[in-house]
Amino acid sequence: MDVLNSIRRAILQNFLKLNKLQLATVAYQFKVERPVYYPDRQNEMQRFNEQQKSQLVAETQEKKKLPRDYYYKILGVKRHASTQQIKAAYYTLAKRFHPDAANSPPHESKRFQEISNAYHILTDESKRMEYDQLGMVKDEQSFLHKFTNPDNVFTNRNRGDVVLPTTREDLIKMTSGESRLELTFLEAAQGLKKNIDLRFLKKCPACNGKSPQLVNRSKPELCRKCQGVGKLTKKTATYTSIQVCDQCHGKRYVNRNECDMCENRGVVLETVRIVAQVPPGVKHGELVPVDNPKTKQRIHYRVQVQPSDIFQRVGNNVLSDKYITISEAVLGGTFKVRGIYEELEVKLEPGTESHTTHTIKGKGIRSRDGTGDHIINFKIRIPRNLSMKQRQLIMALAKTEEHAFERPF
Repeated sequence: MDVLNSIRRAILQNFLKLNKLQLATVAYQFKVERPVYYPDRQNEMQRFNEQQKSQLVAETQEKKKLPRDYYYKILGVKRHASTQQIKAAYYTLAKRFHPDAANSPPHESKRFQEISNAYHILTDESKRMEYDQLGMVKDEQSFLHKFTNPDNVFTNRNRGDVVLPTTREDLIKMTSGESRLELTFLEAAQGLKKNIDLRFLKKCPACNGKSPQLVNRSKPELCRKCQGVGKLTKKTATYTSIQVCDQCHGKRYVNRNECDMCENRGVVLETVRIVAQVPPGVKHGELVPVDNPKTKQRIHYRVQVQPSDIFQRVGNNVLSDKYITISEAVLGGTFKVRGIYEELEVKLEPGTESHTTHTIKGKGIRSRDGTGDHIINFKIRIPRNLSMKQRQLIMALAKTEEHAFERPF
């Protein structure tokens, strides 16, 4: 019996081994090869950068609402500060918080970006007006995008519509020249109070006007920031960039007595907004006196009156044209004409011919020399494209008219 049991056990074990072998063979036939994953460094870096950008966008969207005078508080100036005061505050803060400055902490780059944004918004006239009224700028991101290069902080000091001359004599000549005051025809005739941005020279508050004398007394020294090379090398984990030194501006030498605010001129260009009283009836080429509240100096502006499409001036008289139709010229009537100060009514007699003038007394320009008249020149407008009904009526009228006649000489 023991022998039979051992034989049965051996047969059963062999049968189980055979089944396992068959199952393994079948499973191997349907085996799918899985590719081995090797990470692509370039794709991983691209995916990582996209995640960072999405996080930055989310941060900007979740940005808290800032107070209306936030940019003024960043620069430490008042809401009514002049452009020169804003620039002076910006240069002082930029030297302290610039990312490439020697004494600037690494975490102050965000602070410098806010300072730069405040400077660009408040030095642009239209953007500052929009910011003062709304407390924000609608297209702020697109406007600040062109100023994102930190290398332009010190090299673009003369950005704007007014470019400062290179010498002190040119600066004085620019401010002492005759200024023009452009007015429309109605503004010159009616008079108004016009806001003017008056430019004048002021002693530099940074150097107290002494930089032209002091800059020649000291010798230039090698720039300590770039070690006299004129360039700065910035290395990161992914790239290496070479930038112009922002302390010596690539000149390799610096002078301690140089003034960045006035650029060694001793004077700066200051702007103050004043209100000029333009008298009514002022003529083209006349002078309007304006007092500078800062320097107590009287400046004269020469009036430049723009031509009008409706009115023409001869002395204090005003000339204008009034176009009428053929039926209005034949039948006459009452018409409204645009005047200098009000709308005028003119009665036209029947049978009025073209280029007939009508004078309205006392409705011209009022000035210190007196009051003029308004002279209206009536002109008949001949229709060019007639409808069928109009053509039939004109032909019927032509049949009833007398023959043409000539006036005797």
